[in-house]
Amino acid sequence: MGGKGSGPSNNQMVQFEMQQAQEAKDKENLREARLNQGKTAIDTLFGPANFDDAFYQKYTDANLNYNLPQLSDQYDKAKTGMGYDLARAGLSSSTAAGYDMGLLDKQNAVNEAAVRAKADTDTAALRQSIASEQQQAYNQLYQTEDPTVAANTAATSVANAQLTQPNLQPMQSMFTPIAIGLSSAIAPAYGQYTANQMVAKSPLGQGNVVTSQT
Repeated sequence: MGGKGSGPSNNQMVQFEMQQAQEAKDKENLREARLNQGKTAIDTLFGPANFDDAFYQKYTDANLNYNLPQLSDQYDKAKTGMGYDLARAGLSSSTAAGYDMGLLDKQNAVNEAAVRAKADTDTAALRQSIASEQQQAYNQLYQTEDPTVAANTAATSVANAQLTQPNLQPMQSMFTPIAIGLSSAIAPAYGQYTANQMVAKSPLGQGNVVTSQT
């Protein structure tokens, strides 16, 4: 015959379950505290102190300071070459000279805009790369639940990212030749305005910068 003392009382069972629930709650609180500690460290490392607007602007400027002078040199050479060719053709003061120089200036502006757009694109790619590194640090934190390991890994990633420089390469030629005075040559038959439009729509009037080559 079973006596009342042969097993735990209902009160003891309730206390045991409450103790287990408290231990589980305490364990989860400690886990959340570790994760919050790690996330705070990661956010600080990847925050404005290391990656503010000035950091990204410096990266953009390094790109532009390398490429814009190259474009300027090419433009100066193209303009000088066009001037020589116009002089040899006796067109230095002609309408064709103004038209050709206008094409040169217009396409130089197009090329400069392309250089600046690429610099912005490269900087956006850097932002994305750094955001990806931050996400990897989060992933490691939640996998290991060790804020110290995650923070140390994040610190290494940040140090490497801060040393990132644009991939600078010598600029290829941005200028292609144009037949000097072509619009003047066909103007007698079609009129100067129509001739200019024909040149602009022809392969010689399109592409990158159109100018002469010496």
